[in-house]
Amino acid sequence: MKQLQPVLWSKGTFLTPQHMQLQDKFLEDSTNFRVQALMFCAWGFTELVLDQELLTQGQLAITRASGIFPDGLPFEIPGPDQPPPSKSIEEFFEPDVRSLDFYMAIPDYKDKGLNVAGLGRVANARYLAEIANVRDDNTGASEKPIQIARKNLRLLAENESREGSSALRVANIEKTETGAFRLNPRFVPPLLEVHANDYLRGIVNGILEILSAKSTQLSGWRRQKNQSLADFTTADIANFWLLYTVNSNIPVLSHLLQGQRCHPAELFGALTGLGASLTTFSSSIRPRDLPQYDHANLSKVFTDLDEKLRILLETVVPTNVVSLPLKMVSNTIYATAVDQDKYLKNTRMYLAISADTSEETIIRRVPQLVKACSATHIDQLISNALPGIPLTHIPSPPSAIPIKMQYQYFSLNQAGAAWETVLRARNFAAHVPSEIANPQMELIILLPQAGGPS
Repeated sequence: MKQLQPVLWSKGTFLTPQHMQLQDKFLEDSTNFRVQALMFCAWGFTELVLDQELLTQGQLAITRASGIFPDGLPFEIPGPDQPPPSKSIEEFFEPDVRSLDFYMAIPDYKDKGLNVAGLGRVANARYLAEIANVRDDNTGASEKPIQIARKNLRLLAENESREGSSALRVANIEKTETGAFRLNPRFVPPLLEVHANDYLRGIVNGILEILSAKSTQLSGWRRQKNQSLADFTTADIANFWLLYTVNSNIPVLSHLLQGQRCHPAELFGALTGLGASLTTFSSSIRPRDLPQYDHANLSKVFTDLDEKLRILLETVVPTNVVSLPLKMVSNTIYATAVDQDKYLKNTRMYLAISADTSEETIIRRVPQLVKACSATHIDQLISNALPGIPLTHIPSPPSAIPIKMQYQYFSLNQAGAAWETVLRARNFAAHVPSEIANPQMELIILLPQAGGPS
């Protein structure tokens, strides 16, 4: 029970140890109450370093640690507090067990006393009495022995009872096939400070790198679109919003990573905010699929969140349009590979052409002069004066196609002998005579997945 009532000091009070103990308890509980009221999950480590060398010998030992227990008790190892005795871990691994959690624990405060074990005694008490020689702060002299209460810290395996104790998980230890022990690299203890864990910092760094790369990619796309498009499609608008989402989160995560203090819950809020925004562009992950915060199990929470964020950041704004630029392979022949099955099954194809001539000339002459078939058969088509794939000008291309300025669009008749050569060779070529100067061409494929024509 918390002690939130102060000792009533008055003239003539006969001082007893209980007066001082109750006053100490009041000050401690009042401070803890304020901290817990003002801060979410105000417990965990601000630093944790385990002895890797001893671990190879089957011993778990803490080199450095600082933080606050769930009951509000602060600690700092080494210095004010001594580390708990090292623990042999081999005996706790059953033959079929491959990993175990280990905890640093301290007995709970007992309202009815028995919180200190006397000198030389080992007991299930919260503190162990210890003598410290203390000098007078003012004079630096008059050293006197004073009893202090040393925290009775201990290490416990997950299959040991933690009843009646306040505990913090310090490690998840794995046993390899060879019988060696190692720390689970993805383990995250309860933290007050994100910087206290390398795995958590690595997650944030990784997400920031992906965001930066995505920002560069989308920014380049935006500049290109601004220069070339006569109109914006639904997919273009979605890409602008995706760029906005990415750019607005980069400085937030950078600040949290570089700041001196960042609670995991604050980082979680920023990452889930990013994830929730990105679900707008996903057909498979919804906001409710993002994990809930669990301060006692940060490993699972942040690993799951990291995996979902990476999936979301790999998502390209859905589009059923593929654009394949045709490259010059000879003076008058331009070609591209059409090497994916989805490009050739239930699709509609269009040839977009721009040239150094008038629009009227392109519209009128391209169906007459340009011959199209596979790159494999284009030479035979030209030498034998055979007809190619018929091209028909379309003044208003399907709305899914981003319309570029100074380009004209022609639909391909996907039937006949010339078309069959494209299906067999899985490539496409167009013969453009010199009358159509400096042609720029793209083969545009409208896929059926997003509801486009088939």
